[in-house]
Amino acid sequence: MRAKIVELGSMQYHQSGYEPVTRYLAIVVALFAAVFVPLLAVLEWAGWRLGATVPLSVIAVEQSRSDRLVWLGTFKDYAPYKLERIRQIRPEVLLVGSSRCGQAREQMFRPYVAYNACLTAWPLTHVVDFIDRATTAAKPRVVIVALDYFLFGDFLAEAWRKERTMDFTQGIDSHRRKLHDVTDFVIRTGGNVDTIRSTLLTPQVEPVDNNILIGPEAIRGKFGFRKDGSVIVAPPYRSTSAETLSRGAQYVTSSFPGAPHLSEGQIREVERLSRLSRERGFSVVAIQYPLLESAAAFLDTDETYWPYSGLWRELKSPQTVERFARLGIPFFDMSRTEISQDSGNFFDPAHPSERGMLKTYLALLTRPEFSKLFPLIDRDALAADLDRRKDEQFDLYH
Repeated sequence: MRAKIVELGSMQYHQSGYEPVTRYLAIVVALFAAVFVPLLAVLEWAGWRLGATVPLSVIAVEQSRSDRLVWLGTFKDYAPYKLERIRQIRPEVLLVGSSRCGQAREQMFRPYVAYNACLTAWPLTHVVDFIDRATTAAKPRVVIVALDYFLFGDFLAEAWRKERTMDFTQGIDSHRRKLHDVTDFVIRTGGNVDTIRSTLLTPQVEPVDNNILIGPEAIRGKFGFRKDGSVIVAPPYRSTSAETLSRGAQYVTSSFPGAPHLSEGQIREVERLSRLSRERGFSVVAIQYPLLESAAAFLDTDETYWPYSGLWRELKSPQTVERFARLGIPFFDMSRTEISQDSGNFFDPAHPSERGMLKTYLALLTRPEFSKLFPLIDRDALAADLDRRKDEQFDLYH
């Protein structure tokens, strides 16, 4: 009996010892919930208002409903967003690649339904992976790939493979990242309450066409992706374009590391693309888009850079063109043509403007191997588009 009393007393002692701790923890949890839950609710509301946490599939649908929406989120979301747009549009013509083809517009391919899925893939392994996803989501007839000399160097390919991987999972980590973007957006405003309130409550527009901006990066930078996938040239690029264009050689050498020879490992990715095109039943067209004349001339002639411009020379060689042709991939090197001689066709030495892109397609349509894929395009109508806005550097189509 005494042992039982001792046991019960011990239990009572331990219970009474834990009661203050339990009450303390309950208070802490309650206080945390009282502070954190409202903050989280406000953050989620702000994320939705900014477009940061709106599902990319919803944004894709909304852009199909309106011509006046421009989206830009964080870099990792570019490809998954464009994949959602591809599911919506189901384009007959699909453009894939880096920022070099970002200014191609759907009007340049009318009457075909076209979508610009550039700025989704840089290393060739990502290019082919994205095309694999895109041709599963839709059934394009023609895929146009931006195929540049610098893509065939292993060093740059490996760096881009690590740095520029897209977030196709869009899971809880993605949502957490987007909430962080909202917090970062608020911090970058300097905590200005009036600015934050105005941004959250009033639609924000970009200055070119007054399109409504969706996404923290779109609102902050005043640019983004139109419904056809093309990207508006950002205001800072417009204001510094003349200065940047003056640094043609310096721009390409600092932006794109060279190498003596084309990498066979990267060419295997082109072979993988060829197999995929045969399996899925689409045609592939590869284009090296124009470079500014000063940049192209440097790659052609500078003897000190000769060991690094092997990629440039070999990609353009008849042997490489023939090798791609045997894979069923016609390669059109437009890197140095008359288009390169007019700086108004670019907004920096490596990026053609809308005018430069339209001139590129007009030139390609004179080549039978290209034009046979697009028999319904009215070249005269495109030439008239160009003539109407012949002095416009950035925006031919509004």
